[in-house]
Amino acid sequence: MDPAQLLDLERRLGMVEDELAIRNLAARFTDAVNERDVDAFRQLWTDDAVWEIGPPTSVRADGVDAITKLWLSLLEPKTLFIQLTHSGVINFTGSDSATARFTERERGKGEHDYYENLAIYRDELVRTPNGWRFKSRKYEYRYLDTSAFSGDVFAPASKKEAGA
Repeated sequence: MDPAQLLDLERRLGMVEDELAIRNLAARFTDAVNERDVDAFRQLWTDDAVWEIGPPTSVRADGVDAITKLWLSLLEPKTLFIQLTHSGVINFTGSDSATARFTERERGKGEHDYYENLAIYRDELVRTPNGWRFKSRKYEYRYLDTSAFSGDVFAPASKKEAGA
């Protein structure tokens, strides 16, 4: 393999690694939400990140502390909250920056409220010394249903084992 081919191979391999890292970041976001893991959730963001949730919720948080506080306030009243992240599209805008779009489905239940939706996350991502992180996440609802649904709610196994 000549040097030019080797450089091209290294470049392409680096892009594959970066794409996998970004997909893993989105998966870790969903896992942190589903497991209600505050420490894991905080690690996904840059310190100066922005999180916006569009109408009908219409909230915004600036900075990782405010983002975490907002997230906890949204989850706290829910006895059930499950997020599913579906396949996404990633575009590299530089060697250390990218945009992404992921489709989401969520289902939640509080004491007297119900929540099921479909949405799109529009992300700005940056490479940090600790890997890829969210610089910005914008959540756009595409469908929302607040009708009551039936079924049983079960605590995550990790919470049962910890006695929570």
